[in-house]
This record gives sequence, C-alpha cells and structure tokens, in this order.
Amino acid sequence: MKVIVKGGVWRNAEDEILKAAVSKYGKNQWARISSLLVRKSPKQCKARWFEWLDPSIKKTEWSKEEDEKLLHLAKLMPTQWRTIAPIVGRTPSQCLERYQKLLDEAEAREAGDELGLAGQQGAESAPSADEVRRLRPGEIDPDPEARPARPDPVDMEEDEKEMLSEARARLANTQGKKAKRKARERQLEEARRLSMLQKRRELKAAGITMRIKKKKGVMDYNADIPFEKKPAAGFYDVTEERSRPVDRKLTNVHLQKLEKRRADEEDDRSRSKRRKDQKATEVADARKSLMSAQEQQRIQAMQEAEQMAMRRKLTLPAPQVGEKELEEIVKVGLSEESAKTLMDDESQITSGLVEKYALQTSSAVARTPRTQSQGDSIMTEARNQRLMTTTETPLLGGENTPFIADNGTGFEGATPRRGPAQTPNPFATPLRGSQSFGGDKSMQTPMRDNLKINTPAMVGETPREEKMRRIRSKQQLRQSLLNLPQPKNEFEIDIPDVAPPEDTSATAQEAKVFDASDAEAVQRKMAEEAKAEMDKRRSHAVHRNLPRPVGTNFDWIVDEYKDLDPQDPEYLIAVECAALLQHDAVKYPVVGSKVTPGATKVERDVEEEFASTMLKAAAEEIEVEIQKELGTAEWRPLLIQHLPPPTDPSAESIFLPKLGKFTEIASLTESELCEGYHKQLQANRSAMQIDAQKAAKLEKRLTITLGGYQNRSKNLAEQIKAAYEELEEARQEYQDFERLQMMEKAAVPLRLESLQREVDNLTRRENELQQRYKDLAEEKDVLVERLGLMTTE
Repeated sequence: MKVIVKGGVWRNAEDEILKAAVSKYGKNQWARISSLLVRKSPKQCKARWFEWLDPSIKKTEWSKEEDEKLLHLAKLMPTQWRTIAPIVGRTPSQCLERYQKLLDEAEAREAGDELGLAGQQGAESAPSADEVRRLRPGEIDPDPEARPARPDPVDMEEDEKEMLSEARARLANTQGKKAKRKARERQLEEARRLSMLQKRRELKAAGITMRIKKKKGVMDYNADIPFEKKPAAGFYDVTEERSRPVDRKLTNVHLQKLEKRRADEEDDRSRSKRRKDQKATEVADARKSLMSAQEQQRIQAMQEAEQMAMRRKLTLPAPQVGEKELEEIVKVGLSEESAKTLMDDESQITSGLVEKYALQTSSAVARTPRTQSQGDSIMTEARNQRLMTTTETPLLGGENTPFIADNGTGFEGATPRRGPAQTPNPFATPLRGSQSFGGDKSMQTPMRDNLKINTPAMVGETPREEKMRRIRSKQQLRQSLLNLPQPKNEFEIDIPDVAPPEDTSATAQEAKVFDASDAEAVQRKMAEEAKAEMDKRRSHAVHRNLPRPVGTNFDWIVDEYKDLDPQDPEYLIAVECAALLQHDAVKYPVVGSKVTPGATKVERDVEEEFASTMLKAAAEEIEVEIQKELGTAEWRPLLIQHLPPPTDPSAESIFLPKLGKFTEIASLTESELCEGYHKQLQANRSAMQIDAQKAAKLEKRLTITLGGYQNRSKNLAEQIKAAYEELEEARQEYQDFERLQMMEKAAVPLRLESLQREVDNLTRRENELQQRYKDLAEEKDVLVERLGLMTTE
C-alpha cells in the first residue's frame, strides 16, 4: 500500500484546483477544499491561499518607503510579523524574508568593508547569506506555501490523474445529489408523457381511440370541486330562496359606488384647499412687495457669495520675491540708467568711476550644483538592528555596542516624515542660501565685479599670506587715490519727472468714462462697504447669530426696574436693553417667530440713532474705564475666569404663555408648571408635524422621480423571467425530441428486420402450401382417372 505524506511543494494543477474550490466553497470550508487535494491538508490549503494565491497579496519589488516602514516597525514590535504585515501591506512571510535579507545585506557590506584591507582570502573563505539559506539536496523547504508553484510533469501519476478527474467532476457539479436525481426523474417523466401523447395522436390518426383510464384516488379538478363541504340541512325550507333569480348587476360592486361620496364633503374639502392656496399666495406677494431694494440687493449679494463659495480656491505657494523686492530691483535699474545718462553727458572723468554692467563679462554658463549626498538610511537602520540582535548580555560587562547615529528610517510613527517642498528650486538662486568660500569656482553663480569691489574668498590662507594681502590692498588703494583727477566745484541738479496729481474732484470723476465692468466693480465695492458698515452697527447677538427670544414685547424688563429713578443707570440700561431686543426681534426675526420681515414697524430704530464715530468713541471710553478699574489692559481673560459656569436654562426655567417670558421653575405653582409643559409639548408636536410634512414631500418627490424607473425595472425583470422560462421549456422540448429521434433511429432497423422476417416466413409458407396444393390436385386427377377406368371396366 502506497503511503502519501501530505505537504511539499505546490504545483500548478493544485493551485488551479485550490482557486476553483475557494471560488465555490468560500474561505471557511478548508476541510472540504482539502478533500479535493490528495497531498495537502486543510491548514496547508489555508496557508497557501493567504500566503500566495490571494489576489490582494502584493508581489512587486519592495520600495524604499516600505523598507523604512518595515525596519521602523520591527524596531517597535520585534518578531510580531502578523501585526506588522497589515501595516506594511505585505504578508508575514514576505516581511520576515525581507527583514532577513536587509540584515544579510548590511552584514555583507560590513564584511566587505572589513575584509577590503585584508585582501580577498577572507571573503572567499566565508560563505554568503544566500549560500547559507539555500536549500541543499535532501532538505525540505520549511515554508513551501510562500514559494512559486512548480510546473506539472508531462507524465503524471495515477493518483494525480484521479485527483484531477474527481476535482473536475465535483467542481462542475453546481447542484447536490438529490437535486440531480430529482431533475433526472422529472426529465424521464416528461419524456414518458410526450411519448404517450405521440402514441395517442398516432392511434387517433389511425382511427383507434384510447380511453383514458381514471386513476384511483385522484380527483379531476375540471369536473369536481376540491375540498367541498356541503352545509348541513337546517330547520327551515330554503327552496324558495334557491329558486329566486339572481341579479348579476348587483354582484362585484364596490361599497364606495353603493354609498357614493357626499357632495357637501367634497365641496368643503376643495373650498378649504383653495382658501389655503390663496392665503399662501397672498403671504408670498406681501413679502415680495414689502421687500425693499436694499434687501433685494443684499439677497443678490448673498447669492453671488454662495456662487463664489462653490468655486474651488486656487492655492499657490507664497512668492519668493515680493512686491517690495521688485520695487527695489526696478529702482536700482533706474538709478543705473540715470547714472549712465549723466556719464554720457559729462566728461570722461566720471566714466572712470561708473562701470558698465549692461553686458556680462563672463559668458560661461552657470552650473547647477549637485545635491549633497545622503547616507543610506535603510542600510544604517538594518546594521543597527543586526548589532542589537547579535550583542551580548550587559551582565558580562564590557563596552556598549557602537550604533551609527543618524536620523533613522525617516519615520516617527507609522507614516514617513516629509520635508516641505520649496518653490522655486533653491539651486536656481544660490546667493540666498549660505555662501560657499573656496572650492570649485564653476559651482558658483558668475558675478560682475569689474571695479574689484567684492572681496575674493579668503579660505585656506595662512596668517602671513593674509598680512601680505592686506599690505598689497593698502598700496593699491593709495595708488588709486593718487591717480584721481582734480575736483570740480560744479554741481547739476536732476529734477525727476513726476506725473501731475490726479484730479479727484466730483467734476473730474463725472467727466471720466468708466467701463461697464469697472462700474460694476465700484458699485459692488461700495455695496460691500455699506453692508460691512451696517453689520458693525448691529448688535452682537445678531452679528454672531446667537439665540434670541421669539416674542416682541419686552416691557417686563423695564417693569422690574420701575421703582428706580428714571435717571438711574440701571433703569436706563434696562430701557436700552428692551428697545434693542424689540428692534432686533422686529427687524431681524428669528426662525419660528410669527413676525414677518418688514411687516411690523419698528418703534425705535436703535441702529440709526447714533453715528459710527460716536459709537466708536463710546466703545473706546468703555475700554479705557475698564482698564483703569481692573488695572490691566488684558482684562478679558480675567473676566472669563470670574464668570459663573454655564447652566442649562431649560433645567431651571420654563416659558409661560400668559406672561410671555421664561420663569424659574421653583417659583411656579403646579398649574402654571403644567401650563408651561403643555406649551412646550405643543411646540414639540408642531415641530414634529413640520418634519413629518417635509419627509412626506421628499418621499412623494422621490416616488415621482423614481417611480417610472422602478416600474420599468419590474416589467423588464418579469419579461426576462418569462423569456428565460420559455427558453428553458424550448430547450427541454428540443432535448426530448432529439432523444426521441435517436430512439426512433435505433428502433426503425429492428422493426424493418422483424417485418422482413415475417414476410419471408409468409412467402415460404405460401410456396409450401402452393406446392402441396399442386401435389394434391395431381393426386386427385390420378385418382379420378383410376376411378373412371374402374367404372368403365
């Protein structure tokens, strides 16, 4: 008996069978999947799928970012490869192999650096990491599930062929055994019925009528009533009721048609609907008519702002050269041009002090400097981690293992550290960075120094050379001063060309013709300034969109201070507070209030009472007084610290309809408290009704929008189902007739042969009988002749 040891290298055929089995049975039935593979266990099948065959496995080359992330996570979570793998995006075996390979590369690089001085003898004698990890003849791969599949042999073994045939049959069977048996029985029954119909049709055509036998215990649903239960005979005679004629017009009539709808109810319903529509139209017309031109302009500005907000912003980096630097560059160019003009007009004495910088003296092309070489962070981190794994215990003493100090892998967490990109390239303008002294002159930007103003590089000079250079520069300067011409006490003033000031008077503005876009821009700017000015005049509650009271009657605020003197500050503050609340409630009503914007007249327009300068002066005086009182300019943090903690007003107070304000719960009676809660319940119910109406409208709108598509989809699904059923029925009939044709083709020769045999038998029998008849007739003739002779004698 052949013993099969499960495991080993995977082959292409086994991989394909595993893929098909996973697509059929899923990723949880590994025992059933492994039953298709003779040489593999459920655990090995699962490992093969999750280590190699899963389409989500990444098998491309490792990038530098992945290597850095792997080394960083290996330092944080050593040997926890199943935790590291999902973060890196690889399998645990791939992470382990890559980590070992990086450590081997670091070890090989260190060995190469150390053996470079000793020659090639040591490098040849020491085996490499690949040679150490390579499998030798006779060794078994400990992790074959993470290796590529081996090609199938040309001559496969018998057990492998049997495995392939069984897997093909099992995977091709999409139904179970019982379902296949039932389908086969139905097919045979249908074929039997069709053959019986054909037989009856042929017999009927030949004039023979077959009587259909009625099966015992089977009901004819065309003639009988199934499950009929006759009512028992009652105490009264119902023959008269049975003989009564039945009026067919009264049958199948809806109750609605019999009762009919009442006309008055329909009229009331239509009248109330028309009244509601008319009222809504009047309210909309009143709002449109009361809306002022300023309000329309504000709405238009808000719509334009919304359209502008919908556009995506164009984000560009900050410019390296600003407006100020550009102005300085232009001024320097203008000063050079003016100096050149003076030099051309004057004698040649001034030309010796001013050099021409129009043309560059050096035509050499500036070379882009090379970036500074950076160390290999991956090899550095791999070398450090290899040293950590090979270091000895600190209990033995000795020196610590020397690690390479670097920035590490560039990771501070699970993501890499990225430096900000600079625009433009810093190499294009190297003078902005650190200045390099000495070195290669070709790496520097060429400079124009015809007058020898710039000092050459002084790096690398000894103290003696620096001293001699200073002496030479002093001598050259002294010689140059002696060669200067005699001074002339003649001066010339150059008046710059300044444009005349623009006339900003009203007549000049009127005479100036603006373009349509410029006029619109000016009007838009003026409107925005006016809007900003109006926003500044509003109260802080309206400006910051804070919650405000719903009502418009705030006399109760003044009533609380009616006992005070009318000139008392607290009384004046209460009056001003009530006026401000009433103004904001009428002019800027909150959502849910019954005040229509513009419909109610403001008793006192608080915003127009004082000018902007007066309000600003008052705010400054209040600021100065507060600073003087508290003794510090930063008084807002102190005020916030001393404020009481915020409380929920609904937990301590409730709104009373009869008073029109919020009142503390502790000071209310039970009836007032019930009234307040009843009002709150009504408000919540009204909000619920509004939300329900909105939801119903949205549902109705979606039904209108998607109803046609849903009906169309339903009809198409029914048509597809009907077409599929017709197709299946036609296919079944075709198969039945095809099978009947095959059976008839096989039966026709047999029938012909039997008939031919019967014809031959009949022919032979007829010949025999004819011969016997002939013999008997001759014998009769002979006997008759003998009888005649005997009678004559």
